[in-house]
This record gives sequence, C-alpha cells and structure tokens, in this order.
Amino acid sequence: MKIFWLGWEDHYTPARVRAAAQQLGLEVAIAQVADLRFVADEATGRAGVMLGELDVVYSFDALVARTFYPHISEALTVVSLFHQAGKLVIDASLTDEGVTLSKMHDYLMLAQAGLAVPRTWQTADLSAVETLAGELGYPLVLKGVHGSFGAHVYRIDSIDQLRNVWARYQPGELMAQEYLPAAGDFRVICVGYRALPALVERAPKPGDFRTNARQGGQAFARPLAAYPDLARLAEQAARVLRREFAAVDLRYRGAQPVVLEVNRRPIFENFERVTGLDVAAAYLDYVRQRCEQFRPVVHSALQTAPQPAA
Repeated sequence: MKIFWLGWEDHYTPARVRAAAQQLGLEVAIAQVADLRFVADEATGRAGVMLGELDVVYSFDALVARTFYPHISEALTVVSLFHQAGKLVIDASLTDEGVTLSKMHDYLMLAQAGLAVPRTWQTADLSAVETLAGELGYPLVLKGVHGSFGAHVYRIDSIDQLRNVWARYQPGELMAQEYLPAAGDFRVICVGYRALPALVERAPKPGDFRTNARQGGQAFARPLAAYPDLARLAEQAARVLRREFAAVDLRYRGAQPVVLEVNRRPIFENFERVTGLDVAAAYLDYVRQRCEQFRPVVHSALQTAPQPAA
C-alpha cells in the first residue's frame, strides 16, 4: 500500500512517520508542495502532478493532506485530483466541505452542534469589542484567527492593553474570547474520531496563561479513563469537524469541559514523549484500514493512464 503524505512541518514528524511505515509494512512518500512539479501541456498530452518521475495521483493509493501554507491553491489541487481519480483523501472534510483554516469557523460549527466552546466574537469593529469587554469584564483573550503554537494569543487586562494589541493587527485578524480561569488545560489526540488511551495535562510557565510547549508550558501524562467527559467531548468535536486526525485542546469552565481548539495537523512530538504512545503508528494504521475499506468512485474523466511528464 502506497501513501502520499503532503506536508513537512518539522523534523520529528517525518522521521516518526517513516519509522511507523516501516513497522507496518507501508510505503509512504513525504513531500511538500514545493517538491512537486505541476504539468499542463495539451500539445504533448502531458498533464499531472509529479514527484520526480512519479505521477503522484496514479502512483499512490491514498493522500494524507497535512499542510497547505504557503501554497494553498496548489495543495488543494492535489486534493482535488486524488478525489477525482477515486483515491482516498484524508481528512474527509477536504473532499466534502473544502479546507477551512479559520478558528472562528470551527467555533461556529461546534457551537451549532451544541458543543461547549468559549464565548467568541470576530469583528473588525474595535468599539464593538470594547463594549463586549465591558460586558464580559476583564481579563479577556484576544486570539489570532490563524495562529498556532500559542502565537498571537493575548490575555487582556485593561482597555488600554486591548487598544494597544488591536492596533498591531489588520481588521478581522483577531477574535475576542472569554477568559477561562484554570490551572491548565488538556490535550486529547483522536485518530479516526477515537481518543487515544492517554491524554496530556498542560500547565503554563509562571507568569503566562498559555500552556503550549512552544511557550514553555509543562505537560503531564494522564490516563484517558480518568477523564471520560474530556474523551467524549474530544471525540464529538473531531467528528463534527470531520478531522480524522486531530489534537483537541480542552479546558474546564467550572465543572464543564469546553473545547478550546481542534487542531487539524497536530505536531505530536511532545505528546508521544510524555505519554509513551506511538501516535504515528496509530495514525498510519488507521490510514491503512481506511484504504482497505475504501470504495473508490471516479469523479471525472481522469480514468485513462497518464502520459509520462517531462
């Protein structure tokens, strides 16, 4: 079985994916969009997406689409071509919904499904945010719509600080969100909408409220069975957003668990090291099972064997 892994986010993930593939007897090619060659040459009948001399659509059984920046259109072209050729694409949401990279989109979908999320607003109107801050009270959180690793996330304690942070960004780039006071939060990794048997409890470094490892947060392994409410909510959130491989971050609002984020492409280095779980193998084994169960449907005229591309 041959799997094309589109994404090269860090050094750890590709190494672990290759090791897991060898363990499971799978062939996995890992590349980023910049490694690909797109060919559309009607005169010679050559059309395809090439990795070296391989046409990736016809050479692989499945596509795992991980990263899109900075070549979003090109990455989605690869997704579309795999789907049209009747090949498995993971995540499922990419072929029936399209890629959505906005945290606000996620909050909207989760809230509409009845799942608990922080009270969140996205608007370009600073005066509306100031009014909201007066209603919620300080502190509150300003969060970038497209941030990751705890970047572009601020605890706001006054209207002056609110105006200062707001001025650094373009209109619409920040969301205003209720602050959930807690000693820390939790990360659950779901594979195939099922939570792995351990989770990570995360605590911020002194003087911060962000728990991300990149921001100096500490992490501790905990058995999932001790937190059935977190496991249930994480699995529900992953399923609502059709994220077949997701890291779900949660925090308690009093006694109620709340979804902070559902990460589409989790970097699982810290999670593996803290819990001892083999996340890479669990995910690739899930991809293998999906391939074996997949019933291909060819969606376009891409049914003829491709011509070699230059």
